[in-house]
Amino acid sequence: MTRTAIVRATDRGVDMLIRIAEIVSAILLWLIFAVLVAELVSRNLFSHSLAGSWEVAAFLMAAMFSLGLAPALRANSHVRVVMLSGLLTGRPARILDALILLIAFMVSSYAALALAKLSLTSLSRSAKSWELSLPLVLPQAAVTLGMALFALTFAARLLLLFIGAPERSAEDQE
Repeated sequence: MTRTAIVRATDRGVDMLIRIAEIVSAILLWLIFAVLVAELVSRNLFSHSLAGSWEVAAFLMAAMFSLGLAPALRANSHVRVVMLSGLLTGRPARILDALILLIAFMVSSYAALALAKLSLTSLSRSAKSWELSLPLVLPQAAVTLGMALFALTFAARLLLLFIGAPERSAEDQE
């Protein structure tokens, strides 16, 4: 298997993980909706708030946002500054893209490691949420997973850039 084939296979694997994160993120969005509608119905019809509904919604939202980072990057939905890169072509443009991807990979990797450390600390201390006493490691692990996948997506893009593969558009990935 050639180096290019290995990189492309890795990219397909990362793409599969991104699609799973995208589906999970969409499901979490619907769960947030269901929790908040249940809270509103309970409060307005029965004058009783559901214990922990806002806490659960916040945990679901954090997981949804972080798991949605990589799919948004794959779909080119993130804000990108293209003023300078639009002026460049050829090798200078590829060097700038590589530098930006490397910095993004480093920052997102650092964030993923910091979140992993936070998750492990919560696990070792058996930290619980305030209202429902849910283990904090659960939402923290989901956020960590999303950030790690985000970093992995930057790494895959960087590898594809190094082998000279053209950047895929969102339509190519559907």
